[in-house]
Amino acid sequence: MATCPMTAPPSDQHHEYCYMDISIAGSEPRTVVFLLDTRTCPKTSQNFAALCASSAVAKRPSSKGGSSSNANPTPTPTYRNTEFHRIKPGFMVQGGDFASFDGTGGHSIHGSTFPDESFAIKHDAEGILSMANRGANTNGSQFFVTLARAPHLDGKHVAFGKVVHGMNVIREMASVEVDERDRPIAMQRIVVVDCGVGMGNLGDVNNKSAKKGDIKKKKKHRRRDRSASSSSSSSSSSASSYDDDDSTGIKRSRDKRRKRARSQSRSRSRDRNPRRRRSKERRKKKKRKSKSWHRDREDEDRRRSRKHSSRSNRKHRKRSRSRSR
Repeated sequence: MATCPMTAPPSDQHHEYCYMDISIAGSEPRTVVFLLDTRTCPKTSQNFAALCASSAVAKRPSSKGGSSSNANPTPTPTYRNTEFHRIKPGFMVQGGDFASFDGTGGHSIHGSTFPDESFAIKHDAEGILSMANRGANTNGSQFFVTLARAPHLDGKHVAFGKVVHGMNVIREMASVEVDERDRPIAMQRIVVVDCGVGMGNLGDVNNKSAKKGDIKKKKKHRRRDRSASSSSSSSSSSASSYDDDDSTGIKRSRDKRRKRARSQSRSRSRDRNPRRRRSKERRKKKKRKSKSWHRDREDEDRRRSRKHSSRSNRKHRKRSRSRSR
């Protein structure tokens, strides 16, 4: 298969993230971010990043004839506008065929295929990014993302990254309706609307949040400077305000004394009124009566309980005597 020359981006810290904006069944595209392990698999990561960074747009071959031979003669290597052509719920989702869109085409930037690089990364979790192949040393452009642990793939497929954002999108991809060949039906195609190196829109959001954080920090520093200046000015003026504080304290104590005197005089004037005196005396008498009544009631209850207990004791004694006879 013919290859198209491409310049791959350098595999440094700034290019270890790749993203894809994926649309499911015509819905709004959502971002999935992959973290590539450039140290363990530099060549494989370079191939994937180059296909993500390509500005070309893949074109779906015409359906006339119904075979992969009608694919584009010189397809441009890219992941943009490609489809996930194989869905296996509970196992994996596969894509990356920019030539025939059915899993029979595609090639790498290093040639038609390139050899297996490393099997150090295991398929031990969901979200593992791995290369699809047709056997040993046949890596091209097709890749897959695991939906669960797949230890039977270890040593057969080169895993070179993982999903760090958008795993919910990958899970939703696994729920589309497929045909007998595990391909999504026409009304529920899964399309890579956009792709690239980095974190896409998430990177812009992170940059904005970082800028907001810097602005907040600056505001905090300004507030601290203002509070420090105000505290210094207050400390300088505190020595001169001691006398004023003493005078205000004396005034407050005087005011409290006056209020107490007024309240006492009012209570005395109320006691002088004969009607109020009588009402107070009546209330006191009622309280005394109620207390005495409650006491009498309690005494009566005690007496009754004593009588009842004495009667019951007498009856018990009589019965015991009769039994003994």
